[in-house]
Amino acid sequence: MARETKAHRTPEPPEMELQETRKAPWWEIALICATGVVLFVLYMWVGVYKGGVTPPKTNLLRSRDLVWHERFDNISRQLDRCEDQMTQLEVRDDRIYRSVYGMDEVPGPVRLAGLSGDNRYDELLGTSVLDIVKRVDVLEKRVSIQSESFDEVEHLQQTAGDRAAHIPAIPPISTDPATYHFSSPFGYRSDPFWGFSKLHTGMDLSCKPGNPVYATGDGVIYKVETDPHKGYGLNIIIEHGFGYRSRYAHLSRIDVVAGQKVSRGDCIGASGNTGRSSGPHLHYEVLYRKDYVNPAQYFDMSLSPEDYYTLVRRPEE
Repeated sequence: MARETKAHRTPEPPEMELQETRKAPWWEIALICATGVVLFVLYMWVGVYKGGVTPPKTNLLRSRDLVWHERFDNISRQLDRCEDQMTQLEVRDDRIYRSVYGMDEVPGPVRLAGLSGDNRYDELLGTSVLDIVKRVDVLEKRVSIQSESFDEVEHLQQTAGDRAAHIPAIPPISTDPATYHFSSPFGYRSDPFWGFSKLHTGMDLSCKPGNPVYATGDGVIYKVETDPHKGYGLNIIIEHGFGYRSRYAHLSRIDVVAGQKVSRGDCIGASGNTGRSSGPHLHYEVLYRKDYVNPAQYFDMSLSPEDYYTLVRRPEE
């Protein structure tokens, strides 16, 4: 009899219940977020404001700010020293260099003039950089003006040389009494054309047209005016340096050109009757620091003609 074969059946596992993922309600999520925000604010309040804890980025920015403030302070101190040195140079220039050569001082407003009205400062308003930029600009302008002043002094020194030789100190025409006479001194007088009192800025030496006129001191021909119909007529201005200038007016002839160097006693032209003149004469002026002074204080017409001719170079020589 055939044996019965028992089939072994694997017992079925207990039924597994599929668990669905449980979703949190919205109010729980909101509560968690609110709790996090409250804890963060509490941490910041306790740690930063009460505990003195500073965020790393804030520390970095503060450190950089301190570095830049220190740099600005160093630059400001350097500018202080530069401005002090500049002031000393300006004082020395006005009181020594320009004074020795008879030059006017550079006006204070010119030296200290800034660059006001410049819109390049607009983007820097309210910053430390603005103050430094303004100071640097003003200092650059002062340096530029001082450099120009030194150039003027150097030029005058090169053209001036010895002071004594450049002061207008001899008569502009021969002292021979037979060739001239005083017709009008320096000072206030009744104007021969208009009748009212007016400063006569020079002295008039009446003489025949063609009388040689001589440079009264070393210098450079500053200006030559050749219009015979204007007030001074044909006239010459000599820049002697040391604050001195001399003018020779109403000439009939001019023998020099602007920019030419002349020495005391050189013949520069001849007397005449050009311009606003009431008769043949030489109008001679001396200016010191742009002010008219009495020419009679600078020469002696009592000098003998023989001695005078030893001081000048006559046209035929």
